[in-house]
Amino acid sequence: MGKPRIAFVGSGGATKGLAHLGVLMAMEELDLRPDIFVGASTGAIVGAFVSQGLGSEEMIDWFRPFWRRRDAKPLKARHFLGLPNGEQLRQPGYLTSGVFSMDRVERFLASRLPCNDFRMLERPLFVTAADIDGRGRAVFGRGYREDVPISQALAASSCIPVLFRPYRIGDRYYVDGELVRTLSADLAVGAGAEIIIVSNVYHPTVTRPPRRSIARKGAVQVGRQAFDILLNEKSRRSMELMQRLHPHVTLLDVAPSLGRYSFTSRRHAERIVQLGYREGFSVLAAAKRRGLFEVAANVRTVGEA
Repeated sequence: MGKPRIAFVGSGGATKGLAHLGVLMAMEELDLRPDIFVGASTGAIVGAFVSQGLGSEEMIDWFRPFWRRRDAKPLKARHFLGLPNGEQLRQPGYLTSGVFSMDRVERFLASRLPCNDFRMLERPLFVTAADIDGRGRAVFGRGYREDVPISQALAASSCIPVLFRPYRIGDRYYVDGELVRTLSADLAVGAGAEIIIVSNVYHPTVTRPPRRSIARKGAVQVGRQAFDILLNEKSRRSMELMQRLHPHVTLLDVAPSLGRYSFTSRRHAERIVQLGYREGFSVLAAAKRRGLFEVAANVRTVGEA
């Protein structure tokens, strides 16, 4: 009996997803090494790079204001822009299906990934996307659609509907993986995980008197809170179902309170990372004190007799 296999499952959340880096920094400090990575959107991007040895500090640098960056080639706003390609110009319906394209983002990711092949990774990575034609969740990774370059899977998984045109891979079109499931912890179970660390950024802000109600803070704050409530409830129900179906698997929910932060602004990037780190360290250190990571439980992987 050895140490349990640990999976890291990251939600999306755009800029808020930087909290995943803080959680992974806490894991590193506590000497907890993920064996499996699962993610959608930002969670998938973070998992793809960290699983290949890129340090959290390097990724944080991509989101700093330009005058504070040390990286000469960070992810910039211009990567989300660009002229339509020939295919898009020939199909007005597709051209108007979103404001921006993920093509330049995909090329940036391809240029920065140490390895762009799921089959060559030392630690399994699973990326989810949603088929826009109603065929449900698509899974990219070993044992699933493993022939697709990782950068293309990440672009598909991060393709927010309407904001971006659905991302084409072969003859199929994909959008943000969270459209089907906020979390795909079942993929971690299928890969043999015994402990699943869930990093979920959709924790709504809780206000109590005498603090002013969010209803009095304007449409942007109300919309952000409603979105957080919706996805937090969706992810909570998903984890409850997982616990019932796989009682032998331990789920650790790390959900820092990020309700007041924007999904798109880089201004609070480092603060978001800090909150992820603090919440992650608190939850995981408590679990480690209980000896949770010391001995593997007597478990079966999905599909075993």
